[in-house]
Amino acid sequence: MTFFMHRLAEALAGDGPDEIPMPAMRPSAPEAFIVGSDRHVALRSYVEQLVSEANAVIVDPVSHLTLFDEVGGDELAFTITCNSHVARVATRFAGGHATGQIISDDLPREEPYELSGPEALPDLIIRLCLVAGLRNSSSPHLS
Repeated sequence: MTFFMHRLAEALAGDGPDEIPMPAMRPSAPEAFIVGSDRHVALRSYVEQLVSEANAVIVDPVSHLTLFDEVGGDELAFTITCNSHVARVATRFAGGHATGQIISDDLPREEPYELSGPEALPDLIIRLCLVAGLRNSSSPHLS
């Protein structure tokens, strides 16, 4: 198992720290088109790996994470869902600039924020799982 898988397994077993992690974020700000598109591709590539690893750890298949891509108009976006909890990561392209944003009811919404980078994704996924109430029992039910 990877470090992330161990960390998620501990969190879902209740063996980890009691606090729910907060992904590293920064206020959304326009940046060069190529920088924003590169950042989005890096986030999207890594999140696919993490969602697969998380689903290998989550015991209840009904609670597996889902990952949806949105392409069209003036933005690229992907959405991660865990039960009824959702995080949408988008990059909007306008006026030769790209602006990232993360939207989730489980994160602060005072002003537009974006993830600081791919290193913020493990905390985002663990947070989604914990706020959704996921817990793995110590002895998984086998059918």
